[in-house]
Amino acid sequence: MASISRPTPDTVHHSVNNHVALITGAARGIGFATASLFAQHGARVVLVDLHEEDLKSACTKIGRQATYEVCDVSDWGQQEKLFHRVSNAIGPIHLLVCNAAVNPEISLLQRADPAQRMQMDSQVLYNYLADEPETGDPGSQLRRPSTNVFDINVNSVLFGLKLGVHHMKQQGGGRIVVVGSAASYLPVSSQPLYTASKHAVLGLVRSTSQVPEVIQSGISISWVAPWLTLTSMVEGLQATTQPHTLKSTADDVAWAIVAATLAKNSNGKGYWVQGKAISEVEGAYGEVAGRLIVPENRF
Repeated sequence: MASISRPTPDTVHHSVNNHVALITGAARGIGFATASLFAQHGARVVLVDLHEEDLKSACTKIGRQATYEVCDVSDWGQQEKLFHRVSNAIGPIHLLVCNAAVNPEISLLQRADPAQRMQMDSQVLYNYLADEPETGDPGSQLRRPSTNVFDINVNSVLFGLKLGVHHMKQQGGGRIVVVGSAASYLPVSSQPLYTASKHAVLGLVRSTSQVPEVIQSGISISWVAPWLTLTSMVEGLQATTQPHTLKSTADDVAWAIVAATLAKNSNGKGYWVQGKAISEVEGAYGEVAGRLIVPENRF
């Protein structure tokens, strides 16, 4: 793995000044920190989220460099209109950060009350393996697990990549960074659906970055994989209060996103974030994958 340094403020300003950056899931947490960092260095940022009041508050904190768009990014039609509006009203989208995500399963871990945890553990919304009946009748068929986590965590990225590539190839290129997770690489037994969604995102961005149309259009697609990050998503988790657990802030991840955006030859690269440290991991993964694939002439 290769250690990556944070870029200098001058480098960031030179690279993003007056560029349009669209960030999803930007009303709080990693998305807000990323929008703030881009704006501080001269980018014109468009914050995208579902909740207008939160977006207004976020834009007020950032200042005149920020505007917002209310959008359900799991809805293709809404995202398609979003990109059209931003491109026409503000300007060509140079930078895209696909950050929006949900994690219903973590809500179970945040409950300290044993009775409440037991009740939630019996519901498929929080534990997809739960033997929850479809109706109140214990003899009825099992309730179908929710797939909402995939609609948001995977489909929103799928739509964002397609729209980002479509718009960027018309303007000669651009940078796309997708926010994955440590769960893109590691199994997390307490959050199997969230983990599956982040594994899916990893496969999607890895493969899309290698599509000839993307490379020939001058578009760079990379991703970040944050470890435990102190945002509202993880509030209440015991790990966040343990002094010896290495944790990142939203600002730490925002700097990794900026580093991924600015790095040379960043297409198809993944950046692991743990604490303040940023490491490029796809090079090491590529070496392992290369050893797994046996040449045909060896048989």
